[in-house]
Amino acid sequence: MLRTVQRRLLSATRPVMDDGKKGVEGVLQVARFDPATNTQRIDSFKYAKNNEYMVLDLLVAVKAHQDPSLAFRASCCEGVCGSCAMNINGVNSLACITYASQATTVFPLPNFPVLKDLVVDIKNYFRQYEFIRPYTRNHNKHRFHIHNIYGDYKTAAAALYGTKPKTANTSTLRWRGMNVPTKQSAYFQLLDKLLLKGDKSGAVKVLEAMNKEGVKLSKTASDSVVKALA
Repeated sequence: MLRTVQRRLLSATRPVMDDGKKGVEGVLQVARFDPATNTQRIDSFKYAKNNEYMVLDLLVAVKAHQDPSLAFRASCCEGVCGSCAMNINGVNSLACITYASQATTVFPLPNFPVLKDLVVDIKNYFRQYEFIRPYTRNHNKHRFHIHNIYGDYKTAAAALYGTKPKTANTSTLRWRGMNVPTKQSAYFQLLDKLLLKGDKSGAVKVLEAMNKEGVKLSKTASDSVVKALA
Protein backbone atom coordinates (compact mmCIF):
# COMPACT_ATOMS: atom_id res chain seq x y z
CA MET A 1 0.00 0.00 0.00
CA LEU A 2 2.89 2.37 0.81
CA ARG A 3 4.35 1.87 -2.66
CA THR A 4 0.97 2.62 -4.23
CA VAL A 5 0.62 5.88 -2.27
CA GLN A 6 4.18 6.85 -3.21
CA ARG A 7 3.37 6.22 -6.88
CA ARG A 8 0.32 8.45 -6.57
CA LEU A 9 2.39 11.23 -5.00
CA LEU A 10 5.09 10.99 -7.68
CA SER A 11 2.51 11.17 -10.47
CA ALA A 12 0.84 14.13 -8.79
CA THR A 13 3.25 16.53 -10.53
CA ARG A 14 1.81 15.75 -13.95
CA PRO A 15 -1.91 16.63 -13.94
CA VAL A 16 -1.65 20.13 -12.45
CA MET A 17 -1.31 22.85 -15.04
CA ASP A 18 1.36 25.46 -14.72
CA ASP A 19 0.62 28.99 -15.88
CA GLY A 20 1.24 29.39 -19.60
CA LYS A 21 1.34 25.68 -20.35
CA LYS A 22 -0.67 24.76 -23.41
CA GLY A 23 -2.84 21.70 -23.79
CA VAL A 24 -6.36 20.41 -23.33
CA GLU A 25 -7.68 22.03 -20.19
CA GLY A 26 -9.61 20.07 -17.66
CA VAL A 27 -11.53 21.41 -14.70
CA LEU A 28 -11.92 19.75 -11.32
CA GLN A 29 -14.64 21.21 -9.12
CA VAL A 30 -14.49 20.14 -5.48
CA ALA A 31 -17.07 20.83 -2.80
CA ARG A 32 -15.43 22.27 0.31
CA PHE A 33 -16.68 22.46 3.87
CA ASP A 34 -14.91 24.32 6.67
CA PRO A 35 -16.07 23.03 10.09
CA ALA A 36 -14.41 25.95 11.87
CA THR A 37 -16.63 28.54 10.17
CA ASN A 38 -19.44 26.14 9.14
CA THR A 39 -19.30 27.40 5.55
CA GLN A 40 -19.53 25.63 2.21
CA ARG A 41 -18.10 26.53 -1.16
CA ILE A 42 -17.01 24.98 -4.46
CA ASP A 43 -13.41 25.41 -5.58
CA SER A 44 -12.32 24.95 -9.19
CA PHE A 45 -8.89 23.67 -10.16
CA LYS A 46 -7.55 23.61 -13.71
CA TYR A 47 -5.12 21.04 -15.03
CA ALA A 48 -3.62 19.93 -18.34
CA LYS A 49 -5.61 16.89 -19.50
CA ASN A 50 -2.85 15.37 -21.60
CA ASN A 51 -3.54 11.88 -20.22
CA GLU A 52 -6.37 9.97 -18.64
CA TYR A 53 -6.27 10.55 -14.90
CA MET A 54 -8.16 9.00 -12.04
CA VAL A 55 -10.05 11.44 -9.85
CA LEU A 56 -7.86 10.46 -6.91
CA ASP A 57 -4.76 11.43 -8.91
CA LEU A 58 -6.19 14.91 -9.38
CA LEU A 59 -7.11 15.27 -5.72
CA VAL A 60 -3.61 14.20 -4.65
CA ALA A 61 -2.09 16.67 -7.13
CA VAL A 62 -4.28 19.50 -5.87
CA LYS A 63 -3.36 18.76 -2.25
CA ALA A 64 0.34 18.50 -3.11
CA HIS A 65 0.65 21.61 -5.31
CA GLN A 66 -2.33 23.94 -5.03
CA ASP A 67 -4.23 23.60 -1.75
CA PRO A 68 -2.70 21.56 1.10
CA SER A 69 -5.83 22.11 3.21
CA LEU A 70 -7.94 19.84 0.97
CA ALA A 71 -9.19 16.88 3.02
CA PHE A 72 -10.19 13.48 1.63
CA ARG A 73 -9.73 9.80 2.46
CA ALA A 74 -7.63 7.28 0.52
CA SER A 75 -6.00 4.03 1.54
CA CYS A 76 -5.41 1.10 -0.82
CA CYS A 77 -5.72 3.10 -4.09
CA GLU A 78 -6.76 -0.14 -5.83
CA GLY A 79 -10.58 -0.05 -5.61
CA VAL A 80 -10.73 -2.49 -2.70
CA CYS A 81 -11.04 -0.73 0.65
CA GLY A 82 -13.65 1.90 -0.28
CA SER A 83 -11.94 4.69 1.68
CA CYS A 84 -12.02 7.10 -1.26
CA ALA A 85 -15.76 6.74 -1.85
CA MET A 86 -17.30 10.05 -2.90
CA ASN A 87 -19.94 11.48 -5.20
CA ILE A 88 -18.35 12.03 -8.61
CA ASN A 89 -20.45 13.72 -11.29
CA GLY A 90 -23.60 12.73 -9.40
CA VAL A 91 -22.66 9.07 -8.97
CA ASN A 92 -21.33 7.49 -5.79
CA SER A 93 -17.98 6.07 -6.90
CA LEU A 94 -14.45 5.25 -5.83
CA ALA A 95 -12.07 8.03 -6.78
CA CYS A 96 -9.12 5.69 -7.30
CA ILE A 97 -10.80 3.75 -10.12
CA THR A 98 -12.95 6.50 -11.68
CA TYR A 99 -11.55 8.36 -14.67
CA ALA A 100 -11.84 12.12 -14.64
CA SER A 101 -13.79 13.75 -17.45
CA GLN A 102 -12.96 17.14 -18.89
CA ALA A 103 -15.23 18.73 -16.29
CA THR A 104 -15.38 16.70 -13.07
CA THR A 105 -17.44 17.62 -10.03
CA VAL A 106 -16.69 15.97 -6.71
CA PHE A 107 -18.93 16.06 -3.65
CA PRO A 108 -18.82 14.10 -0.39
CA LEU A 109 -21.04 11.05 -0.02
CA PRO A 110 -24.68 12.00 0.52
CA ASN A 111 -26.64 10.99 3.64
CA PHE A 112 -23.50 11.21 5.78
CA PRO A 113 -22.48 14.04 8.14
CA VAL A 114 -19.58 15.94 6.58
CA LEU A 115 -16.55 16.43 8.82
CA LYS A 116 -14.42 18.42 6.38
CA ASP A 117 -14.42 18.78 2.59
CA LEU A 118 -14.80 15.21 1.23
CA VAL A 119 -14.40 13.45 4.58
CA VAL A 120 -17.68 12.15 6.04
CA ASP A 121 -18.51 10.66 9.42
CA ILE A 122 -18.96 6.88 9.03
CA LYS A 123 -19.29 5.98 12.70
CA ASN A 124 -23.04 5.43 12.41
CA TYR A 125 -22.47 3.17 9.39
CA PHE A 126 -20.18 0.86 11.32
CA ARG A 127 -22.53 0.99 14.30
CA GLN A 128 -25.31 -0.37 12.09
CA TYR A 129 -22.90 -2.86 10.53
CA GLU A 130 -22.43 -4.46 13.95
CA PHE A 131 -26.10 -5.52 13.97
CA ILE A 132 -25.69 -7.64 10.81
CA ARG A 133 -25.36 -11.30 11.77
CA PRO A 134 -24.43 -13.44 8.75
CA TYR A 135 -25.12 -16.70 10.56
CA THR A 136 -28.02 -18.76 11.93
CA ARG A 137 -28.86 -18.09 15.56
CA ASN A 138 -29.75 -21.18 17.57
CA HIS A 139 -32.53 -19.75 19.71
CA ASN A 140 -34.96 -19.77 16.72
CA LYS A 141 -33.55 -22.84 15.01
CA HIS A 142 -36.16 -25.21 16.49
CA ARG A 143 -38.94 -23.35 14.66
CA PHE A 144 -37.56 -24.47 11.30
CA HIS A 145 -36.83 -28.08 12.20
CA ILE A 146 -38.71 -30.58 10.03
CA HIS A 147 -40.20 -32.35 13.05
CA ASN A 148 -41.73 -29.14 14.37
CA ILE A 149 -42.97 -28.16 10.91
CA TYR A 150 -44.71 -31.53 10.62
CA GLY A 151 -46.27 -31.08 14.06
CA ASP A 152 -47.55 -27.61 13.12
CA TYR A 153 -49.00 -29.08 9.92
CA LYS A 154 -50.89 -31.75 11.87
CA THR A 155 -52.25 -29.19 14.31
CA ALA A 156 -53.37 -26.88 11.48
CA ALA A 157 -55.02 -29.79 9.66
CA ALA A 158 -56.92 -30.71 12.82
CA ALA A 159 -58.13 -27.13 13.25
CA LEU A 160 -59.23 -26.87 9.61
CA TYR A 161 -60.98 -30.22 9.23
CA GLY A 162 -62.11 -30.80 12.81
CA THR A 163 -60.28 -34.08 13.22
CA LYS A 164 -58.00 -35.00 16.05
CA PRO A 165 -54.40 -35.16 14.86
CA LYS A 166 -52.86 -38.58 14.99
CA THR A 167 -50.11 -38.98 17.53
CA ALA A 168 -46.99 -39.99 15.67
CA ASN A 169 -43.48 -40.65 16.83
CA THR A 170 -41.88 -37.64 15.21
CA SER A 171 -38.42 -38.89 16.12
CA THR A 172 -38.78 -41.50 13.37
CA LEU A 173 -39.59 -38.87 10.73
CA ARG A 174 -36.87 -37.98 8.29
CA TRP A 175 -36.78 -35.33 5.63
CA ARG A 176 -36.55 -37.18 2.32
CA GLY A 177 -36.34 -34.21 -0.02
CA MET A 178 -38.16 -33.86 -3.34
CA ASN A 179 -38.96 -36.82 -5.61
CA VAL A 180 -37.44 -39.32 -3.17
CA PRO A 181 -39.76 -42.37 -2.72
CA THR A 182 -40.51 -43.85 0.67
CA LYS A 183 -39.14 -47.26 1.59
CA GLN A 184 -42.51 -48.96 0.94
CA SER A 185 -43.02 -47.43 -2.49
CA ALA A 186 -39.38 -48.17 -3.40
CA TYR A 187 -39.91 -51.86 -2.57
CA PHE A 188 -43.08 -51.95 -4.69
CA GLN A 189 -41.38 -50.28 -7.68
CA LEU A 190 -38.42 -52.65 -7.48
CA LEU A 191 -40.72 -55.67 -7.21
CA ASP A 192 -42.73 -54.58 -10.26
CA LYS A 193 -39.59 -54.10 -12.37
CA LEU A 194 -38.22 -57.53 -11.41
CA LEU A 195 -41.53 -59.24 -12.20
CA LEU A 196 -41.75 -57.50 -15.56
CA LYS A 197 -38.22 -58.68 -16.38
CA GLY A 198 -39.08 -62.20 -15.24
CA ASP A 199 -36.41 -62.22 -12.54
CA LYS A 200 -38.15 -64.54 -10.07
CA SER A 201 -35.11 -65.04 -7.81
CA GLY A 202 -34.68 -61.29 -7.45
CA ALA A 203 -38.39 -60.88 -6.72
CA VAL A 204 -38.19 -63.51 -3.99
CA LYS A 205 -35.26 -61.70 -2.37
CA VAL A 206 -37.22 -58.43 -2.43
CA LEU A 207 -40.21 -60.18 -0.81
CA GLU A 208 -37.94 -61.54 1.92
CA ALA A 209 -36.53 -58.08 2.56
CA MET A 210 -40.05 -56.64 2.68
CA ASN A 211 -41.05 -59.30 5.19
CA LYS A 212 -38.08 -58.41 7.42
CA GLU A 213 -38.92 -54.70 7.24
CA GLY A 214 -42.59 -55.35 7.98
CA VAL A 215 -43.80 -54.06 4.61
CA LYS A 216 -46.97 -55.96 3.75
CA LEU A 217 -48.78 -56.40 0.44
CA SER A 218 -52.51 -56.13 0.00
CA LYS A 219 -54.48 -59.28 -0.87
CA THR A 220 -54.87 -58.23 -4.50
CA ALA A 221 -51.15 -57.48 -4.81
CA SER A 222 -50.26 -60.76 -3.12
CA ASP A 223 -52.43 -62.75 -5.55
CA SER A 224 -50.84 -61.06 -8.58
CA VAL A 225 -47.33 -61.69 -7.23
CA VAL A 226 -48.11 -65.37 -6.63
CA LYS A 227 -49.40 -65.70 -10.21
CA ALA A 228 -46.28 -64.02 -11.57
CA LEU A 229 -44.00 -66.33 -9.59
CA ALA A 230 -45.92 -69.49 -10.48
